[in-house]
Amino acid sequence: MRVLSRAGRRRALGLWSGWLPRLAVGFAAAGAAAAVVLAVILVGVQHRLDDAQAQNHAIAAVLAAPDARVLTRPTSVGGSATVVLSRAERQLIVTTEGLRPLPRGKVYEAWLINPRQTRPAGLLPAPSGGRTQPLLAGGLAPGDTLGLTVEPAGGTAQPTTKPILLMPLST
Repeated sequence: MRVLSRAGRRRALGLWSGWLPRLAVGFAAAGAAAAVVLAVILVGVQHRLDDAQAQNHAIAAVLAAPDARVLTRPTSVGGSATVVLSRAERQLIVTTEGLRPLPRGKVYEAWLINPRQTRPAGLLPAPSGGRTQPLLAGGLAPGDTLGLTVEPAGGTAQPTTKPILLMPLST
């Protein structure tokens, strides 16, 4: 066993007292940075979860509305669209079945059309397994017709193609 002299002990102590605190500060800084990154990720995930829960509650309200009606119509390109609407909730849910997947850069866009105006109702999620996830659209007005078009990714302010579906939503 080797015994250090007094000078050797001072050098060893100086080594420990020099780099050990810096190492501890480095670990603390890395831990703080990791905590900040995790907090940012958590806030983003919580925001997406809150949005999904709000949409699920709104969909449930339409489905449970006493005046809920279900309409199904074929599209001109094959497949069909099903709508559940509630005038009391002023909302509708759109799903499709059998629509072909679109090329990259194209989306299916839903519209609420009446004699006074045409309003975007939202973009349908890309079909998966032959079906689309539900699209919840609000602002349903008397006399509206649901239109469905193929548009550039991101959607448009007004339809740019001939509708593949026109479904009157009145009784």
